[in-house]
Parts: sequence; C-alpha cells; structure tokens
Amino acid sequence: MSERATVRKLVTEAQVLLRLDTDRVRVLELVTAADAMLADMDADAEARADSYASVSALWLDLGDEQRSEQRIVQAIEAETQVTPARPVILGTRRLFYAKLLHAQRRFADAARHASEGLAIYAHGVAPDHPELARLKVYFAPILKDAPERPSVVGALRAMGERLCAVATGSEAEIRSALGIPTTPPPLGASECLVTAGELSRASVELRFAVGTLTRRELDETFGPANVLPRTGPFASHTLGYAIRVPGRPARISLYALFATTPETETSAKSVLLRIDPA
Repeated sequence: MSERATVRKLVTEAQVLLRLDTDRVRVLELVTAADAMLADMDADAEARADSYASVSALWLDLGDEQRSEQRIVQAIEAETQVTPARPVILGTRRLFYAKLLHAQRRFADAARHASEGLAIYAHGVAPDHPELARLKVYFAPILKDAPERPSVVGALRAMGERLCAVATGSEAEIRSALGIPTTPPPLGASECLVTAGELSRASVELRFAVGTLTRRELDETFGPANVLPRTGPFASHTLGYAIRVPGRPARISLYALFATTPETETSAKSVLLRIDPA
C-alpha cells in the first residue's frame, strides 16, 4: 500500500471516530501516525495538498493549533503547485487558515488570508454563486480587521518572487508558480499573457489601464530603473528592473513599457516579467 493510501486510510478512520466521539486516544494515535508519514509521501501536488489539509483539520479538532497551522501552510503551498489550478480549493484552504489565525487573535493576518482567500475562491465560481455570497457574510467580522489593500506594485513584486521558482519555463510550471488564475487577469490588469519556452524566452505580461501603475511606484519598490534604448521613433519607452530570490533557479527581469517619456507620475501601459536563469 502506498504512503498516500495509508495516510488516507488513517485519516478516514480518525474522522469516523471523531464523528462518533468514542475514542479520542485512538484518534490521536491515528493522526500522529498519518502526520509522521507526510514528509516521506511520494505523491503529486494535488494529493499532497489534500493530505496536508486533512491532517491539519484533524489536529485542529484535537486542539493542537500549532500542528494544524504547520500542515495548513504546507497544504496551501502544495495547492499553489496543482495543475490545472483549483481556485475554489485554494481559496477554501486560505479561509480555513484565516479562521485559525482569528481564533489565535492574530487579527491582521487572519483578515489578509480571508480577503485573499475570498478573491481566489471567486475566480472559480460565478459572481452570483450563493456559496460565495455566504462566505462573504461569514467572514465579514474577520475582514473588518483587514489592513489597507496592498498596492498593485507590491502584488507585482510578490508575483515576480513566486516566478523565481520556475526552473524549465513550461506553461504548466509558470501557472503553478503564479498560484492564481490568469482569467480574469490578476492585479487589475486588462490582459495577462503567459508565454512558455526555455528560460529567457518564458514570460508573463500584464497590460494596465492608465493610472494603475506609475514609474514612482516602480522605482520605490524595485530601485533605480535601467533605461533601455528605444528601438525606433514610435517604440515604447522601456525601464528595466530586477527581482531575485536567493537559492531559486530563476531571476526575473521586469520591463515596464510607457507610451511617453516616463516621468515620476507617468503610468506604465504594460509590464513584462521575463524569466531568466539565476
């Protein structure tokens, strides 16, 4: 029997005993055994995400919030690598974590995960889906402690850092590293284009409406720009920036394109995140 099947069997037995509320000592034995097998489990991202999440829920039922948090964080990380993306499942995992954080009175973190979890969940259902409406009502008390909405440029930096995990440049790997659907386009963009290929030819491009992202925000976030030469009188004005994460296989060359000479408050019309070997 594979580790995945054994973990599932232990988890299922523990869930049944918890529902019957007959033998919590035995439940603890089962969950401990399942938890010990997770590190050596040879399974794909989807199976790992599901296993971590199931064990996390059981630890929470047993009152061990620390172990529950460890496993739900691993479940979320594994879920971002699932292809094709499962926004409803990823959103649900983030919402579970939000509830756990709120119970620990970590209100700002709880609000952030609730806000992001609902946004991810919404990518997987229709805007008028009744479950989405129910979740918004349920999490409203947690969301009231949300910090200010992160800026587009801050989210862009986080996206670039995630893309530093790309090793081959395949479309599946790029989308997995992004961790969010590209339809509808993220970060308020009007369009999101994913180009696969060997590193230095793989990229993600986002096109923005006027006023969404300025040179000032880019300079403040990524440092002084490298001004690239124009290729012709009608070509875009391009500024270059770099994003690196130590130990990751790729680095990101970020190119911001402007219709006119980019002054401090000039809006970028698009941003290209080119994935280069580290």
